[in-house]
Amino acid sequence: MKTSKTILGSIMAFAFLAIGQMLAEITDFGLKLIHCPVTISAIISGLVYFVAVYYCVKLLCQYYLHLSLSAIGVTKFHLNLVWGITAFILPVMVISVFILFGGYFKTTALPNWELIMINIFYGSFAAGFVEELVFRGVILNLLSIRWNRWIGGSVTSLIFASMHIIGRKLSAISILQLLIACTLAGIMFVLIETEQRTIWNNAVIHSIWNLLTSALVAVNVTIKNDALITFIPNNKNFLYTGGDFGMESSLIALVAYLIVILLAVYLIKQRKHV
Repeated sequence: MKTSKTILGSIMAFAFLAIGQMLAEITDFGLKLIHCPVTISAIISGLVYFVAVYYCVKLLCQYYLHLSLSAIGVTKFHLNLVWGITAFILPVMVISVFILFGGYFKTTALPNWELIMINIFYGSFAAGFVEELVFRGVILNLLSIRWNRWIGGSVTSLIFASMHIIGRKLSAISILQLLIACTLAGIMFVLIETEQRTIWNNAVIHSIWNLLTSALVAVNVTIKNDALITFIPNNKNFLYTGGDFGMESSLIALVAYLIVILLAVYLIKQRKHV
């Protein structure tokens, strides 16, 4: 594949994220005008986000890249048992460590169900599947086809990390924390995709992580209005809490990512020996 096609294809895939988000927001706005229940609106908006990006990617592969969907990891849906279990163990392990080291649970007097529902169906499920489709699906595999897996994985992880800075008010140290943590998480997802050659395990792990650590039980120094429950740790050190970005860039989360990375490397080596 030519370098120009690889780069343009990756840029187009990244642009699909914005297109999908715009269509989802328009859908949500329209549903609010007709007084659609919050939960149904959140579900439909999340579906619009995923479906829009999926079909944009499908058209990109068919008419520009001339690749099958399976060539970019979009295979028939299948969830590997090990990664299915990991999807729950990873966030539960991180949240449990925070609880173990002390803190307290807090909820708002009047929960903002609209924000919570949006976080569950749009920010957790839809975002997890869409980001894996674009980053570990299109971009990773295009770069790997043009160059190699090492370059593809490294560049994809850096782009994935950099994307999370957009639209956030972060201090310099928090930006550094975020880049390190999200790059490491990106590498983790790259290795999981490499081990099974499909994005679906990643998508499930990513979505469940978002759901449990952001929408249901958020670990943060202040209460989060878009989470069902917030756990506020006693230790407010930025390395421990993850700084302005939150627990996803905390030292505890980094250790968890490393554990999963080691598991993925082990399974890849075992697969090569078969």
